[in-house]
Amino acid sequence: MIAVLAGLVAGTAVSQAEEPSCETGLRFTTNDTSAAMGLRLMSVEVTNCGSEPLQLNGYPQVKVLDAEHEQLDVAILEGSGGIAAIEGFDDAPQPITVAPGESAKSGFLWRNTHTSMDPPLVGKHVDIAAAAGDTWQPLVPTSQQASVLIDLGSTGRIGVQAWHRE
Repeated sequence: MIAVLAGLVAGTAVSQAEEPSCETGLRFTTNDTSAAMGLRLMSVEVTNCGSEPLQLNGYPQVKVLDAEHEQLDVAILEGSGGIAAIEGFDDAPQPITVAPGESAKSGFLWRNTHTSMDPPLVGKHVDIAAAAGDTWQPLVPTSQQASVLIDLGSTGRIGVQAWHRE
C-alpha cells in the first residue's frame, strides 16, 4: 500500500527470531514506520494465536504512552481525521473473521509537526485492544530497531485505520 521510506520504530526489544507472547490468544505487533516530510505511517497487525475465530468490525482501541507508561493526552481518530489522504486509510470498517493462525492489519497515521513552546508529545509505548471492551495489551515492535516511537510534536492527534485484510 505505501512504500517504506524510513524505518523508525521504537519500546521493548524483541529479536527477529523471538516470537512475542500470546497469552491472551491475540498478538499485536508492528514492524515498520514510514516517514516522509513529517508524515508518519505505522503498520499494525493482530494475529489470532488462540483456538477460536476472531470477529473484527471496526477500529483498534489505542492508548499512546510515554517512556514511563503514562498515557499521553492524544486524540485518537477513526480514520485519517484529515491528517493526510492515504489510499485505503479511510475505508469504512467491514466485518472480517480472523481464523486461528491468521492475521488482520491496521495502521496509525500522524504528523510530527511542532509549532508550540511546550515540549513535544512523544509516545514510547502503545497499549492496544482489538475492539472496545477487549483486553488491553502492549503493541510489540518486531523490526530491527525493536522499539516504538510516535513523535507527535504538538499535533496531539493520531489516525487509526479500521481492521482489514490485504
